[in-house]
Amino acid sequence: MRAEEQAAAGSAAVASDYYRATAWQPERESLPRRRGQMDKRSRSFRFQWAAGHKLSKEYVSDVVPGDFLETWPPGQDEDTNWYVEQGRGKEKKRVPMAWINQESIRWATLPSSSWLWLILKGFAKVIIFGGGALLLLQLLDIVFLSGRNPAPYITEFFLPALLYVGAPCAAVWGGVSFVEHLFPSWIYKDPKGPLWEFNRRTGLVTAFRDPKKKRDAGQIAWQSPFAEFDGYIHSGPTHQGLPLYYGAMVHRFREEALPLTAFQAASANDEDHKALWNFWLQYMDSTAPLPDIPLFEPHRSKDPVTAEHDRRIGRNSRYWRNMDDVTYKQKMDEMYKRCLKEFG
Repeated sequence: MRAEEQAAAGSAAVASDYYRATAWQPERESLPRRRGQMDKRSRSFRFQWAAGHKLSKEYVSDVVPGDFLETWPPGQDEDTNWYVEQGRGKEKKRVPMAWINQESIRWATLPSSSWLWLILKGFAKVIIFGGGALLLLQLLDIVFLSGRNPAPYITEFFLPALLYVGAPCAAVWGGVSFVEHLFPSWIYKDPKGPLWEFNRRTGLVTAFRDPKKKRDAGQIAWQSPFAEFDGYIHSGPTHQGLPLYYGAMVHRFREEALPLTAFQAASANDEDHKALWNFWLQYMDSTAPLPDIPLFEPHRSKDPVTAEHDRRIGRNSRYWRNMDDVTYKQKMDEMYKRCLKEFG
């Protein structure tokens, strides 16, 4: 046996020991349905979750939502765990609540009280900039285009709008920003528990119970192989009647569905959500390397399939981390264009 074949055989053996039998392999998708895998979903469940646009399980390598490169740039902390404090006194310790690595992605989010303040701040900011621009345009129209006297507009509308709308919004924006800067723990509170987990090593998708209920936090609601899920794009109208898209995963036989808005917020275009499904397909494919993005660069050597792939192509282990800012900005722009080309 040649040296290359021996190395390949050795890598395959390591990978087989590393991954569980349930790890997802795309070629298994064509296998016939096992006995007992009858569709047990109700009509209302199918109408709600399986009525959207069903996505293919064929994917394009290394195409992810463009904002992934903005959210997780190369200079990030290589420890991708989200730690929370548990216990009291001498028993107090920091333990990981959620994480992103080569084995799994376990996701958690801020509690509702944190989101309330952040949403109020964002809402106030939108009103200040949007409303301020509208007021200014109206004032310019009166002065330069209509030729009317601006005094009645200023006293009866402009100043009251600033006083009764602009000032409270500015107070909310400034107040929340002040607390964020000096007392961040008041806003960014620890999550009570994880929401879901995608495990590349085992091929399992896990949904946890509602973390808002303390007794349910961290408890498993359901767990199924990734191979039994399909990706869907759902859409609904906004208050203005414009389409709003979001992604979801739906089990083929059981009433298990997972909206993916915690990882990719609903948006006015669907290519971001198609790109997210594309990302999950490559991440969960135990026969393929991890998506080549900065988020996974510190973890690539720990995954046997990815490590073998990188060794074979001679990939620089610090490809992203050694990249200058200008080149990285170009890579971000290219990723947005690739998403639009592949899924637009």
